[in-house]
Amino acid sequence: MESSIKTNRLAIVSFVSGLIGLISIVIIFLLYRSQETAAGIISITDGIIIPLRNLCVVVALATGILALRDIKKKDGTEKGIFFAWVGIILGAGWILLGLLVGITFLVGEILH
Repeated sequence: MESSIKTNRLAIVSFVSGLIGLISIVIIFLLYRSQETAAGIISITDGIIIPLRNLCVVVALATGILALRDIKKKDGTEKGIFFAWVGIILGAGWILLGLLVGITFLVGEILH
């Protein structure tokens, strides 16, 4: 028997965006382990992959929050809470990790 309850589209967008952000680190790792020249790798990572990841984590966080609000407002007629929370966690996790790395480099530069 099929369920008539649909999954919230914002929750799916949040989940997929969070996964793209997570997969981007694997792609960067694989690129740096390859035998390509450093200039080619830097142009790919700095020009394409990192901006895409940054956009995806913000989209994952924002759409996850909006999806949770939308699901709550529709009062059980939509599902997708799990997808929304995974997107929020992945998006917020990347943002917090970026801030932590940035602060670490800043403190290291100040103390050096």
